[in-house]
Amino acid sequence: MGDDWKNTRKGENTRKRILQAARTVFSNHPYHSASVRMVGKAGNFDHPIIHYYFPKKAGLFDAVVDELLDEIKVFANSWYKDLETMSIGKSFSVFLDRLFEFHFNSPDLFRLIMQNTAHVEDYENFPGAEKYTLFHENFLKTFKERIVYTAPPEDVRRFVYSFTVVATNYLGASSTYAQFLGLDPSGSEYWAWVKETLMFIFLPRLRKIIVYTEDEKKDQAIGQI
Repeated sequence: MGDDWKNTRKGENTRKRILQAARTVFSNHPYHSASVRMVGKAGNFDHPIIHYYFPKKAGLFDAVVDELLDEIKVFANSWYKDLETMSIGKSFSVFLDRLFEFHFNSPDLFRLIMQNTAHVEDYENFPGAEKYTLFHENFLKTFKERIVYTAPPEDVRRFVYSFTVVATNYLGASSTYAQFLGLDPSGSEYWAWVKETLMFIFLPRLRKIIVYTEDEKKDQAIGQI
């Protein structure tokens, strides 16, 4: 039984190493350009081992996307913590700070999405395509569960989808956009620009969607007198 446990544990560790290497490859190369050999090189192991655990590249890619979506599910709820106690502007600012922190610690998700959606012409037949839809749906589901909103559901859906698309671009393709601006993609100036831009684009619409705090309601009433 001891040997079986050791073999199982070794197999789990090998699978984790493969997935970690695959994350690196798929977040830096489009799916059709990436290869199993590249994954083996990134993880420093022979590619036949990869075929043992993942017979097809599509299955490996799918497993990587699943892992990344599981990670964002774990953290997504924490992005909304205590936001209901803040003003709309403050809460959106804090939300963005938390989203950025997640990206800094786990940049593969947004990079992988950008690497692959930019090269997809036949979306329906692309490996993991339904997972991209699930990414947006999960974002929308969490928003609806954690935020009290007054706008029609379709308006909320359009807002969340627009936000995730724009934010994913700025996060997942930071090197490209930073170069356009003449900024360092890892520098604070670029991320300050991204935050300011997202606030500029989405905060006015957010104010029309969600319920104001009591203090904000009072401020609005005073402003209308």
